[in-house]
Amino acid sequence: MWARRLIPFHVATMLLLVAALSTNTNAFTAPLATKVHQYKAPQFQSRIERFMAPIDDEPLDFEDDDFFEDEDAQLFAQVTQKQQKDLSGCSARQFNLGYDLVISDFAGSLGFEEVTDWEYYQPSVVNNERRVVEPPPFDPSQPKRTREKSGSIVRIFRGEVSGRLGSMARSRGLDVRVMLKEFSGESAISLAKSELESLSRMQSNLCAELDEGARNGDWASSASMRYIEGRVNGSTKSDDEALMKWMDILSTKKVPYVGVLGELNLLEFFEDEEGDVKNKWYRALGVAPPKPGSLWLVYEYVGLSTLSVYAQPALKRWFNLPLQKGFWGSPTAPPALPQWHERAKYVKAMMRGCLQGLVSIHENGITHRSIGRNSIIISSVGQDKKEASSPLATVAQRLRMKISDFGFSGRIVDASNDEEFRRRARAFDLTIIEGSSVLESKSFAIAEDLHALGFVFIGLLLSSLAAIPRQEFAMPPTDEDSLQRLMSDIFDKDMDEFREYCEAEDIWTNVVSLLDENDGEGWRVLEQMCFARENVADNLKSGQILTAEGVLSAPFFALR
Repeated sequence: MWARRLIPFHVATMLLLVAALSTNTNAFTAPLATKVHQYKAPQFQSRIERFMAPIDDEPLDFEDDDFFEDEDAQLFAQVTQKQQKDLSGCSARQFNLGYDLVISDFAGSLGFEEVTDWEYYQPSVVNNERRVVEPPPFDPSQPKRTREKSGSIVRIFRGEVSGRLGSMARSRGLDVRVMLKEFSGESAISLAKSELESLSRMQSNLCAELDEGARNGDWASSASMRYIEGRVNGSTKSDDEALMKWMDILSTKKVPYVGVLGELNLLEFFEDEEGDVKNKWYRALGVAPPKPGSLWLVYEYVGLSTLSVYAQPALKRWFNLPLQKGFWGSPTAPPALPQWHERAKYVKAMMRGCLQGLVSIHENGITHRSIGRNSIIISSVGQDKKEASSPLATVAQRLRMKISDFGFSGRIVDASNDEEFRRRARAFDLTIIEGSSVLESKSFAIAEDLHALGFVFIGLLLSSLAAIPRQEFAMPPTDEDSLQRLMSDIFDKDMDEFREYCEAEDIWTNVVSLLDENDGEGWRVLEQMCFARENVADNLKSGQILTAEGVLSAPFFALR
């Protein structure tokens, strides 16, 4: 049988964060990488000009040995190289349980899933070349995708800052709530360190821009001594003030990522001589006590509502709204759904906020590498963080989009050191040398984030804006995985054919019309993002690169 001669080879591996939250089972799930197929990419050169950042007026001269050190490379440099030290102090700050904060309740658990894509080839007996073939679709021994789960390795808790710190926060009108993550085990500790490194880099750059004390290193100095001063002197006054300033920045500035405040030190918990502290923990929170050697990170509280919560038909979510009580205590129905065009403007504001966050991340020299609808949190400027994810919400000014889960993130300049990254690049005709930070490596690293976010946008549009006729209506799948298979396997990465598929569904008529506006501007944006990886090589030859900032400048995202 010809099938027995098929030889599998590893194409690409991706990691998915998988969560089980006690309050929301859909939150905190984030794909790291995306499906890789070795298809010939369609040409979209005529559609990409407005999204491109020019590298130079002349074609790129790759034969020039000094190319990446001269003015051409400087014109391209979208990634800023900033200070290495964490001026925000958050990577050095250690909180004391009880003195600095208390843990309120257990929110859920988090793990990751390793997903490997496979292709199969048939060796030639003539010239020893290999020809990629499709395996039998129902043969379990020749899968196109395999999954391996890690189990729960991260636990999520809610808490509050307490004592003097809590009093200071309340007196300044700041939110005293915090979110905590416990990373236990080697894999989880690695995620925590990557997340802390990336967030510290971004926060350091932001604090240095906004505060002279942070810029001079005062915040970092006081943060490093916080835990010791608290235990020895019983006072953390110097760092409290710096922390208040950082919490105020997170509260008043449009910081596009979930900020970290510091680490929770549980030394005293494990030093308990009475031996009853673990039982008290279990009675209070209903879960097992902290594991020795685990790493606890403390974050600002932005709620737990991700894009997965919102990426459902509005009618279904409206039916699930809790009943309100009237004047005499009798239940009353919730207000009617806002008009479709109002909800569409709100969804576009969400998309704009996501891109603004990606621009900020890339400008700080970081790539996320695991963007998905569950790594993007919908938050609000108000106290009720769920407000912004309600099907009734339409006020974009109260909306805050926050990118989270940086466990798989890394510096753009280090991307070429990753073997998986280089393998994925080869699938798109890019040869990247280990340890290099050349243009191809930077361009492809940025393109991977744009590619992932593009499919998030398609899923968000087709789900949240679907005009279903009734609550129990069964929709076609709109998750990123299904959309990528549909786009690649069925439509051969042709966005025009995908548009026709959407147009054939009555529930997406309004969505298609929205993307058709301005001569199909919305489809061009999605096309460029979803196929950003396929276009890297051609863009470099023409002296251009697709960036998040370029996509954000498209008329589709203009405020109207």
